[in-house]
Amino acid sequence: MRPRIRVLQIISGFAVESPLGGIERFVIELSKAIDNESCEPIVFGLWDWHTPYDDTWQRQLVVAGIRAFTGASWNAHSPYTAFWESMRGIRRIFTEPVDIIHSHSQFGDIAALYLRQHLQAEKLIRTVHNEREWPKRPWRRFLLTNGVFPLAYDVELGVSKRVVKNLESRPLARLFRKKPVLAYNALNADRFARKDIDGTIVRQELGLPIDAIIVGSVGRLTKQKGYEFLVRSFPGILQQFPNAYLLIVGGGELKEDIEGEARRLGITDRVCIPGPVTNIERIYTVLDLFVSSSLWEGLPTVIMEAMVSQVPVIATAVSGNTELVRHRQTGLLIPSGDSQVLTTAVNQLLHDRSFARQLAAAAGRHVLAHFSMSAVAKQHLDLYSALIDGV
Repeated sequence: MRPRIRVLQIISGFAVESPLGGIERFVIELSKAIDNESCEPIVFGLWDWHTPYDDTWQRQLVVAGIRAFTGASWNAHSPYTAFWESMRGIRRIFTEPVDIIHSHSQFGDIAALYLRQHLQAEKLIRTVHNEREWPKRPWRRFLLTNGVFPLAYDVELGVSKRVVKNLESRPLARLFRKKPVLAYNALNADRFARKDIDGTIVRQELGLPIDAIIVGSVGRLTKQKGYEFLVRSFPGILQQFPNAYLLIVGGGELKEDIEGEARRLGITDRVCIPGPVTNIERIYTVLDLFVSSSLWEGLPTVIMEAMVSQVPVIATAVSGNTELVRHRQTGLLIPSGDSQVLTTAVNQLLHDRSFARQLAAAAGRHVLAHFSMSAVAKQHLDLYSALIDGV
């Protein structure tokens, strides 16, 4: 029997609820789900974000028998300094050889290149979790994504068909016949199938009326998520449903901007932004509708969470979302950046609750059938085995 394949999984950190999110949660769940008789995952968070969530998620892995550690503290004022401190940290903390380094973040992609020789890694893999790499640094996208990575990485994974198409279209990838692999994200569906959560208590904790209609979204408060369009849609929803409330769960740099837009529209008392929440499965129990207003995506696990929680979903028709939501079959798809269309879609499902329940039931079945963590974990293990065996 051959030794277990040792894989160093690189993520940005363990602060899943904030400021990080679905990518890190996915890697943590993947590491717990993969066959530990064949594979030894080791999870390296580039930075300690010093939130209450870092220790919680890191401890989950340790309890499961998976080594997990961080390289250094995050420094928002000097990301480059924080990166090199993290590299020095891992070189000091972890010196054992690994078979594969698998990166799941932009800085992690650079870290893998730096650590390859130090950890004697045979193969490098990176997963691209978003349609737009380095959205604020196009020169890095040109240099790294288009130039260095097609040559340096043995395999590149894309979490949606659109991401895979983007990777395929790069000139160097075509020249050297580098074929990216489609590898969907997944989630631990058992977490969201709980029946012991009292939605009434959750509403009380959030300060929301027991009889309120709650339209909600979950995610980092960043430009990508398009929350300004969601907030702007709400006055039109209140005209038809005066007892409606908008719940946006997450942390991020645009919290004040979103609250300012609510003030400008005169709906502050109907917009609740409680910040990050640890047990996110509790939130879905109080939602009448889930809305993803994103301007771009990879394959958002929050939509999967809503679907498997039997919450009707409205999502923008951007890549990733369209691979999860089938229009009028498992949810509604709408154009991104259009508040009026969003208002109409929300009002439609709130008026037609029977149709909304039908969509939610079909969506739950769809996620369980196509995005199970066990299937995705097996795909990753098969990929690791093929790389090491030279297949």
